[in-house]
Amino acid sequence: MKAVLIFDTVNDLLFSKWDDDFILRMKSFNGQEKDVNISDSHHVSQLLSPIITSQRVMAAQFSNTYTSMQCKDNTTIVFDEWLDHVFMIISEDDLDDSHQELLDCKTLVQHICGQNINLLHSSIYQDWLSVLLESRGKGDSIPGASGVIGESGATGAALNALKSVSKDIKCSPNQHYHLMLFVGDKMLSLYSSRGCEDLMPPDVILLSIQCIAAQEYWLELRDINDGDHCENAHIPWLSEENSAIVNLCAGSTGSPCAPHSLHLAEIAPRIIFAVLIDMELRDIGISVHLSCHILSNLRRLLLQRNLEVLPSTLDSLEVALKKTTDALRKNKANATLCARVTSRMLELRKSCTTTTPLTPETTAIAMHTALEAVVEQLKPDIPSLKLEPSLKELKNLLSPYIEFLGAKALRYFSLHALTGETVPGGSLTHKYVEEFPGLVHFVYVDRLAARCLAPDMADCVDMLTPHTVRATVSHATRALREGYGAAVWRCGALHVCAVRWFERRGAALRPPAPPHPAAVRALPPPADIRGVFYRQLTELAFPNDSQGVSVKELICIHLGLLPASTAVQQARRLAHSVYEMTGENMTFASDLL
Repeated sequence: MKAVLIFDTVNDLLFSKWDDDFILRMKSFNGQEKDVNISDSHHVSQLLSPIITSQRVMAAQFSNTYTSMQCKDNTTIVFDEWLDHVFMIISEDDLDDSHQELLDCKTLVQHICGQNINLLHSSIYQDWLSVLLESRGKGDSIPGASGVIGESGATGAALNALKSVSKDIKCSPNQHYHLMLFVGDKMLSLYSSRGCEDLMPPDVILLSIQCIAAQEYWLELRDINDGDHCENAHIPWLSEENSAIVNLCAGSTGSPCAPHSLHLAEIAPRIIFAVLIDMELRDIGISVHLSCHILSNLRRLLLQRNLEVLPSTLDSLEVALKKTTDALRKNKANATLCARVTSRMLELRKSCTTTTPLTPETTAIAMHTALEAVVEQLKPDIPSLKLEPSLKELKNLLSPYIEFLGAKALRYFSLHALTGETVPGGSLTHKYVEEFPGLVHFVYVDRLAARCLAPDMADCVDMLTPHTVRATVSHATRALREGYGAAVWRCGALHVCAVRWFERRGAALRPPAPPHPAAVRALPPPADIRGVFYRQLTELAFPNDSQGVSVKELICIHLGLLPASTAVQQARRLAHSVYEMTGENMTFASDLL
């Protein structure tokens, strides 16, 4: 049973995604027969209204926020709130897994909607968010990290091909762009124009989810058409040219708020060419995101009558709005809009500090309306790109590698390997099998870069399934979250060893004082898209000295017959071997695999 729900400011259901078991549970709560239809948004909103109201009242009026509820029948309800909208997941999953999925849901909403969450009233945006939530768990990468294809030859050829076709990409007046090739859910190569802002690690994960959703749609279309040619067919949740405005991470918080234009095209099944154009609205997006967040907190303070913190919040809001108007003027936006924002701020401060006919609540609503007008500036027109010539040239340049990359994509996704059918390319003999006898599988993760390195799952399918690996990674994450630096346990006929350590510039680093386990448990759940847990963990472990600190994790799965001491020793050796092979660039780990 699972349901993902988003409620607006008046507790109406804005977005919903549920299964049949959830509706049956709702009917049992309502005392209705099973054949009675309550699957519409109105009925579900009514049934869940007491829970939503309780969460809002406790958070807004008493500052007693709670993030989850656990019922006797193993039902878990997790909450989060953003811009006065309540996000909720009801499921029977583990609490941390549900909370992690909720954080990812909020990130995906910001990714496609920016600050204008009301876009979810559109059925297109609802379908878009729904397929992204489904695609989040697909692929071969682990939660919170994107995978690496350890093939230096193909990577170099792909980079040269992207550099060659970049001359044909015409995106004037926007001069900054990224060109990417994805194989399955893994980024094969990236070429960025001069002066372009670097992509943040969560951006690559978000873009890989977009590519997975497109791949799954095209694959389903081929199955419906009995394998007929459906290359680059229109994707329903994108424009006619398979493009859309998305928001990438920016600012100190790393929230998705920088508008970009995303264009997707298929080179071959599971091989995607992505063009990402910077819409030059980054400064406006960052300042508006901060302003909306501070204004939401201010409205909550007014509801609580918390007058002590109000002056400092007003000062912070004024500074954020000053940055917003400066960014608007720099972007040659409407001068009337800048004047409107400034005047609404003056009215808000006056109503909060003196006696006026307008109440602070009224002026705060007026300020919110003015910011909504600014948010509309962050939804520019999608530039039209003629990608046909570039696609043709890219296919010619990559023709020697297309068959190989297609086989790689099938193996990584384990689409046919897990069903017993023949996979192109045969079975690989990995170097780690010879050097570490008894080692079945391993996952190496750089949490700062949000990249993971793991052998091909198709070669150990007889002993492990993707579900087993994901469950093992999830178990390891929960164990390490308890404050341990390492954990060892048995899982049936297998032996698992998980290790976490800190590094700075390639050298192992020990915290001055280990973080208290209770403080670590109080952090958000690990392995979400934005990596909030690991950023806060490094700040907790290295107060005022977390710059350049990365978190590394290694999870090894051995045969159960191997002694625990030998498994731990092999894990230590493997950690050194992986680092020697990867260094600062995980692409060159092909020799180990």
